[in-house]
Amino acid sequence: MRVNRRIDPTFAVELLLLALAAPALYFPGWFPAWAPYAAFGALVAGWVWRRWRLGVWYAPTPADWPIFFLFAVMLPVAVWAAPGPLRQQYSIPRTYILLWNFCLFWTVVTHASRSRQSAEWALGGFALNALGIALVAPLGMNWLYKFHGAERALSAIPSPLLGVFQGAESGFHPNQVAGTLLYAFPLLLAITTADAIHRRRTLASRLVTWVVWVSTPVVGLALLLAQSRSALLGLIVGLAVMALLPWRRGRWALVVGVAVLLAAAPFAPLDLVDVIGGSPPAEALGGTSTLGFREDVWTQAIMGIYDFPFTGMGLNTFREVVFLLYPIGVNPTYNLGHAHNFFLQTALDFGVPGLIAVLAIYMTAVVVLYPPATRREEGVSPAAWGGRRVWALGLIGALVAQTVYSQLDAVTMGAKTNFMWWWMFGLVLSLSNLSLRLSEPRSTGFYAVSSESEELGFSRSGSASLRSE
Repeated sequence: MRVNRRIDPTFAVELLLLALAAPALYFPGWFPAWAPYAAFGALVAGWVWRRWRLGVWYAPTPADWPIFFLFAVMLPVAVWAAPGPLRQQYSIPRTYILLWNFCLFWTVVTHASRSRQSAEWALGGFALNALGIALVAPLGMNWLYKFHGAERALSAIPSPLLGVFQGAESGFHPNQVAGTLLYAFPLLLAITTADAIHRRRTLASRLVTWVVWVSTPVVGLALLLAQSRSALLGLIVGLAVMALLPWRRGRWALVVGVAVLLAAAPFAPLDLVDVIGGSPPAEALGGTSTLGFREDVWTQAIMGIYDFPFTGMGLNTFREVVFLLYPIGVNPTYNLGHAHNFFLQTALDFGVPGLIAVLAIYMTAVVVLYPPATRREEGVSPAAWGGRRVWALGLIGALVAQTVYSQLDAVTMGAKTNFMWWWMFGLVLSLSNLSLRLSEPRSTGFYAVSSESEELGFSRSGSASLRSE
């Protein structure tokens, strides 16, 4: 069957509408008051277009219930719970971005679930966005020289974007940039490594292959330059999981390693992170060591969750409320944007029910990715299973790396780069839909699977055959 290498027009129009809507929702202060409403109109048009072209509103996934609960129930509650003066300043702008992320997620998961070709285009867009962040962020980075000898090299990088964006007048925070790149780098590395080892392309599309190959070293370099110790720790753990998970003894080694770490954690010195590298500026830490500062913030965050368990204290309002209600050893003028833990911050924003919904999304991802990463599915050829295995291992590595990073820092829900979190989970859940058992094919419907050529991975002849769109 001939491979159609052009992007599906239905997918292309939806991406165009998302791109047109993004500026007014990400930077509403730059546009007239009516612009966000026009942007929402573009998003609604994308859903109507999908329904007309494909006959479905969205592709069902195993994580539908927690996702819709988070947006339909807890997001309105999080906006309502925000104090009046802070709602317009902090909560509403984050809501705009989250609603755009919601539409992006369903665009990615719906189209990437249809065929391998669409999944590869979704991966290409994911890699392109990671590449763009890796190239643009250093031009406006607020460098924190944590490792000795880095100051001279990093200070030579021009900073034309410094102070351009509202909320980041002092520059992009390196930890935020590194945490964002963690969503993509393990997956990109898994694909390029598989290509190098097996000496054949894992992807059918030459264009997407080149995008992934170019993005991998650039994203990796930017991740190192950011010098985020929490991100580097997450990356090391994620790569270890990727290397050990496919093997039975490796899985036992992971179990033993996790048990040892949990047993040793209470005895770790508080200044362990400072031993790894130089200390960041004291004004960014409240005059304490890095881990000690975070423990102080975590304590106040837990108190906030205890006081506002069902509604949260309001979307993105922790940065102000913490100084009003809870004692913390940080200058009130310091921009404490989050609780330095993604999961604590999620509970502060959406309440404990919202945190449970997010944890359910994570658990669903683990259930989806574990089988193709560890064992071959019945009725699937070694080549097709090998292709899915590379994707699954790369996504598991990204998920683990991001989870470890999120224990010490956070790219919060509604942050400007949080769309990469949703894109990553869109790829995860679309992989689940593409991995329908060939022994039980569906003859009709949106996910009709008629042959192994539609699965991720090459055919036995080494060529890729895709369903005609």
